[in-house]
Amino acid sequence: MSHGGAKSARQCCGAGTSSLSLRNGNVFWITSVSTPLILGWEEWVALPGLGLPAIKAKVDTGARTSALHAGLIELFGPAAAPHVRFVVHPVPGREDIEITCSAPVIERRDVTSSNGERENRYVIAATVVIGGREWPIEVTLTNRETMSYRMLLGRQAIREDMIVEPASSFRQPRLSYRPYRNLPRRDSVRRPLRIGVVTRRPDAASSVRLAEAASHQGHVLELIDPRAVQVTFDCGRPGLTIDGVPLAHYDGVIPRLNGATAMGPAMIRQLEMMGSFALNSGDALERLQHPVSVIQALVRAGVGSPPEVLSLSRAQGPELSRDGLIAVRAAPERAYRLLVVDHKVIDAVEMRRGRLRPLGKRLPVGVRRTARRASRALGLGLASFDVVANAGSSAVIAVSAAPSLLRFEKLTGTDVARPIIVAIEAHVRSWSRRSGDVTAAETHDEN
Repeated sequence: MSHGGAKSARQCCGAGTSSLSLRNGNVFWITSVSTPLILGWEEWVALPGLGLPAIKAKVDTGARTSALHAGLIELFGPAAAPHVRFVVHPVPGREDIEITCSAPVIERRDVTSSNGERENRYVIAATVVIGGREWPIEVTLTNRETMSYRMLLGRQAIREDMIVEPASSFRQPRLSYRPYRNLPRRDSVRRPLRIGVVTRRPDAASSVRLAEAASHQGHVLELIDPRAVQVTFDCGRPGLTIDGVPLAHYDGVIPRLNGATAMGPAMIRQLEMMGSFALNSGDALERLQHPVSVIQALVRAGVGSPPEVLSLSRAQGPELSRDGLIAVRAAPERAYRLLVVDHKVIDAVEMRRGRLRPLGKRLPVGVRRTARRASRALGLGLASFDVVANAGSSAVIAVSAAPSLLRFEKLTGTDVARPIIVAIEAHVRSWSRRSGDVTAAETHDEN
């Protein structure tokens, strides 16, 4: 075979590996052809990037594009990099099992369905896995609740080295719906999240740092000014609006509010009622409006406090500063300020006569433990604690639910924004099963 003839032969072979061989002065292409992937008219597929370990798909070469059943489709993020969030019910007939997915939007496309109806759909990129082989495809999102299959695999997703046998089904190994039963209720997600930062200072440098950290993790961060938000209840359903427009769902919320903001705790509580996870709950923020309640919570949890803290007199009682720092006693000449995220100490600085400076030496024994216990006692997932150490014991003397993130970063060089985003990731629920079990569905669909 000559070199020219070998080229067309190689094109016909499709997948495989090729190498050159010289024999009797002629150049030959030696091609090893891989075994084609044979698909039936229905197959089990997985979409791991969307958190879907098993879903049954109809393979339809008559359809150009692939389609995935999606409900509650919602666009979010900046116009330059839009994302879409949607809910999938992977088990037919089991509306109680739902997976919340999100992905970057490739485009919007007009698609004509099999019944002739034209629909404008979002198009996303996904990785499909069938028979142990994976490859990227484009998928449109549409409501297929009336269809027998939650996914349609169109001819654009079928590669040249794949063969579809329309007379057979499930030519590749079958999957199971059991993973939906065995997944933990709070599964650490690996999908783009919509994160809201509630702050009265949207132009603050800390908001910029949080946005950078969220973007680096592949998430979208939006700023919410609580002064522009109205709390609503429509037929008993909690909601929030801005200029009459309903506020969409947020996966996670980072409150950058201090206890002096009257409507702040109510707004955060409303977001929690709407299904958002908040690093600092509305109840925890409301407690900060009552400094004596802060002391009571610390004492109840056995967190060390100076004896004079228990006085309720004006002269010795706790005070709330303008920056949200709850001072339960006058600051001593030397103390430590610790930044706690998700009940873990991620940074610490030293305070000398009211001024912050990098740590000169390691934290005294018990200071770190006191800050962690205080964060749990007060229910604060993001806060700074001022702790004083004396004679082998330590006590909390101040707490802030809106700590200065950049001050920590400038003094220590520690990236404190990323742990905050990671904490949101760890707590956002990627799936839910409201009731029941999937055993019946498994028995019906795996046979």
